[in-house]
Amino acid sequence: MNVVYDFSGRVAVVTGAARGVGRAIVGSLVDAGAHVVAADRDAEGLAETARPHGDAVATVTADVRTAAGAGAIVSAAPDRFGRLDFCINNAAVAPHAGLLDERVEVWDTVYAVNCRGTFLMTQAAARIRVAQRDGGRIVNFSSGVSSRGSAGAAAYASSRAATESFTRVAAIELAPHDILVNCVSPGLIDTQPKPLPPSMAESLGRRIPALPLARPGEPTEVAQLVLWLCSEGSSYVTGAVYAIDGGAGVGGRAGSPIVDEDIRYDWVTGRDRDNAPALNT
Repeated sequence: MNVVYDFSGRVAVVTGAARGVGRAIVGSLVDAGAHVVAADRDAEGLAETARPHGDAVATVTADVRTAAGAGAIVSAAPDRFGRLDFCINNAAVAPHAGLLDERVEVWDTVYAVNCRGTFLMTQAAARIRVAQRDGGRIVNFSSGVSSRGSAGAAAYASSRAATESFTRVAAIELAPHDILVNCVSPGLIDTQPKPLPPSMAESLGRRIPALPLARPGEPTEVAQLVLWLCSEGSSYVTGAVYAIDGGAGVGGRAGSPIVDEDIRYDWVTGRDRDNAPALNT
């Protein structure tokens, strides 16, 4: 079964669009008929993202950490395409370091991109949407690591948890304007550098077989969730966090056959019916 979206006449802004998931979201929105403002600090990567899509994609090289950068990105939508419907706040950074080695300037940069950038983009987009008086969608990004401990991820994990909390507040405040705000929380997605550095190759070699689906997700799979959140299919959804992690958040991959050798419950399973005590009735 193929799911097809029609976003003809709609305009989206996508940050972090120079590669990976952001690039996939841009392509998927264009394929569905939307016009897109693709934004990133990487002008070369943006050009590569936009190249296949012609006039359907406008690029803005800007930094979401600043009010001026966020404003330039968001205002490009009505300036270039006449309106703004969807704001996809995908831009994020995820450097890792041990807690005792974490540098405050790195911590501050992670929060500036992941949290302040999401806030500034949401605020700027919402102001345009309120003025347009016809609702809209804002999709923020988190990570599966926001809800569990992960060595080396103190800054990243906590910034993603903050984004989830911010999403809930924004959803409440913008609901009277029919602006729906939700959050996508990816797990392991295949956006790693190629070839893999040795330490990453070793880590992923252990991690991937333990995932319930035993594979990383594809950027296009994340894009499909974003498209659903922008569609009328999600018209009664706001303030939600959607995991797209191949089941990693609920457990590990099932292995050998399940065997119950605990004799205490033979009376329940019926393996020893002759000696099973009577059930109270």
